[in-house]
Amino acid sequence: MTEHTPNIGEEKSALRVEAKRLRAGMHKMYGIEASEGAAKHAFHLLKGETTPAVVGLYWPIGDELDPRFLQIQLEQSGFKTTLPCITHKTDPLEFRLWGQGDPLIKGAYDILEPEKEAPKVVPDILIVPLLAYDERCYRLGWGGGFYDRTIAEYPHIRTFGFAYAAQIVNHVPNESHDLPLHGVITETGILFPKR
Repeated sequence: MTEHTPNIGEEKSALRVEAKRLRAGMHKMYGIEASEGAAKHAFHLLKGETTPAVVGLYWPIGDELDPRFLQIQLEQSGFKTTLPCITHKTDPLEFRLWGQGDPLIKGAYDILEPEKEAPKVVPDILIVPLLAYDERCYRLGWGGGFYDRTIAEYPHIRTFGFAYAAQIVNHVPNESHDLPLHGVITETGILFPKR
């Protein structure tokens, strides 16, 4: 009987299960505190940008680290902020401007997004959620490929993961279409990729 060697897809699936469990624990223990801490590090990184830079954020689902603290700081400092919208399951994400008080609607997968009338823009900087990351700043997401397609479509966008520090793993399995982030922002600081 031959021994089965897991392929990259199977490795990613197994890692997703463990990473989801870990992230849920972090969220329960100190979700708000960590979100506020990561927002401070992110704002310190971004405040040197030429305003009004456009920053793409995300609406948090479940136990994802919450970037809304960061959104408030950015908006108050003159940045424009956006949220992603899923237009088709095989397309890159579309971004629409969104600020405090602007209406939101339920989009694909019941994720809140700006109304269809909100102006479409391409962000200069993109803050992305993740399940796990490694020292090379490769990220593991849910496997839908939305952020992978978006990053490939707009190579000029600087991309940063937004995560709990404890979400780091020794190695995120990566394939040819997986691109590393420019860094990962956590409640303890910012990790830039090690090559």
